[in-house]
This record gives sequence, C-alpha cells and structure tokens, in this order.
Amino acid sequence: MQELIQKAKEIINKRYKKGFHSVGSAVRTKSGKVYTGISINSQKVDICSEWSAISTALSEGDSDIEMVVAVKRNEDGSSEIFSPCALCRELYVSYCPLAKVIISETEMIEAEKLLPYAWKKKRY
Repeated sequence: MQELIQKAKEIINKRYKKGFHSVGSAVRTKSGKVYTGISINSQKVDICSEWSAISTALSEGDSDIEMVVAVKRNEDGSSEIFSPCALCRELYVSYCPLAKVIISETEMIEAEKLLPYAWKKKRY
C-alpha cells in the first residue's frame, strides 16, 4: 500500500503544474506491475488521473487491476490521498470492481463498495 502511495506522489511531484496537473495516480495489477497517470485539466474537460493510469495498464494488456490510489498535490507542495469522484467510481465498477482503493494512509475499500446499487456489467 505504501509503495503505491509513494509512486502516485512521485508522478505528481514530477509532473505537477498548477491549473493543469494536480493529481497523480498509481495502479498495481496482479502481474505486480505499477502504472501511473496524472490528471489533465483544461477549460472544457478534466480527465482524472485514475483514468490515465488505468488506461495505460489496459493499453499494455494488463487488465487485472488489484489496487488503486490517487494523490493530490497542494500548492504548498504537501499532498493528500484523494477520494475518487463519481466518474472514477463508475470506472472502477466497469473495469476493476474487486480492486482495493486506497482512501487514506491506513484504509482501503473494495471498489464496487464505493458505488452501492450500481448496475451490473459483465466483468471486463
């Protein structure tokens, strides 16, 4: 868990740009590989870092995601674990409902429990 949090912190500290990139994510697949991503913010559309990281894993053919975390970097350089938004919760239900989502330094929850009563889609 701490290793994944650290990877998310590293990517957002490396790529942070106020107004453009403020959240970094890391996902670990059952293969043990870690994929990272950053948020992409524009005037019309914002893409969460979780979508970026999961998209990279899927693009590499590594679709069995077991753990996810998002870390927000604040302007003062501090960081905090960022709870997933509603769109990310939908992403999890569709692509990795059994993944563990890190929601604090000490807590994880199964992805599908973040969106109770969600539709049931065939497992990806």
